[in-house]
Amino acid sequence: MDIATGAWLLLSVVFGLSYLRLLNDPTSTLRTVVKTLPVLLLAGFAWSAEAPKLLLAALLLSAAGDAFLAHDGERAFVGGLAAFLLAHLMYGALFVSVAAPSIVLSEAWRIPAGAVSVVAIAIVLPLVRRYAGPHRMAVSVYGIIILGMALLALLVPVPTVFVGAAVFMSSDAVLAWRRFVLKSDDALRRAASYYVWISYFAAQCILTWALAGVAAGL
Repeated sequence: MDIATGAWLLLSVVFGLSYLRLLNDPTSTLRTVVKTLPVLLLAGFAWSAEAPKLLLAALLLSAAGDAFLAHDGERAFVGGLAAFLLAHLMYGALFVSVAAPSIVLSEAWRIPAGAVSVVAIAIVLPLVRRYAGPHRMAVSVYGIIILGMALLALLVPVPTVFVGAAVFMSSDAVLAWRRFVLKSDDALRRAASYYVWISYFAAQCILTWALAGVAAGL
């Protein structure tokens, strides 16, 4: 890794950690910029490392989703949901492009990991749907898409790709629980906010590093 490539990654981590100080602040330009920059800088790292274009697309779409979700309101939520849904489709397409399907049967942990992922979504999704109101269908589609992304990650030989996908899935599950199920005065909302950001950013870092390594033949 050259200095320029490493600088993108370092700056991403710095801004990712910095956002924790603004996490529960009211919407502002500063908060939006600091929330959007970490994954945007990861996209810069992917570009500098000559990683697959599908990874770059997934990260840019995710950064757009971050920008939307930095704001309140239904339009911002729907915009963020759409951006992340497309990002998961890009990740899924990338996983297929580097897949080695035979690995699923040759490594014993992969089938149970897939089964646990399916069970987790089967438990969480109906509970969230109950409180999602007009977003019930969108939440259902999103849940199926992210489950599909996680299952496709099991076809990639590098195990950390599935780790990243699974952490991403857990982040989105807690985000949905916080938005639709927890009441506005629930003490768990603050802790959930921290978990969502930390797990989300960690997932993006894991996926970016792992998939850039796959592209480089590492």
